[in-house]
Amino acid sequence: MSDIRSFSRRRWEVADLAQDLQSHIASDPLVHNLFHGATSLDQVVNLLTNLVLAEDPALLREQELNEGSLLQMLSIGFRLMVIKSLDQGPLTQTEHLVCLLARHYASKGYEPPLQPGFQTIASQILGLYEQWDAQMRQQRSGQRNMMRNS
Repeated sequence: MSDIRSFSRRRWEVADLAQDLQSHIASDPLVHNLFHGATSLDQVVNLLTNLVLAEDPALLREQELNEGSLLQMLSIGFRLMVIKSLDQGPLTQTEHLVCLLARHYASKGYEPPLQPGFQTIASQILGLYEQWDAQMRQQRSGQRNMMRNS
């Protein structure tokens, strides 16, 4: 019975953390332009919350939610999605949207400017995104060429 209670408590904690994160992300009106398909912001935030809790739980539990901490969370999620796509193949729409959110927040103009450490994280996200996107284009091109030669 205690296993069920601890599982339930964890699910509530994840839901609370995800709700706060979703509210913060949803406050950016440009984010909503990324969501045209069947995947909702709720699904993406739940995935991101679980990824961050697995990688660096203190980031969600102990730090104030602001643009810098959001960049740190998106960096974790994005890095894990890049690794997954290179290792296991194409991402789901939800996973791909984590990558697009990371790129959006990394390329966004901040007023006042981000602290230098957070600017570095944003630059790293953009650099990794460029490399990953080039790799994905190359893979798609190779697949198209293989189809033509068959």
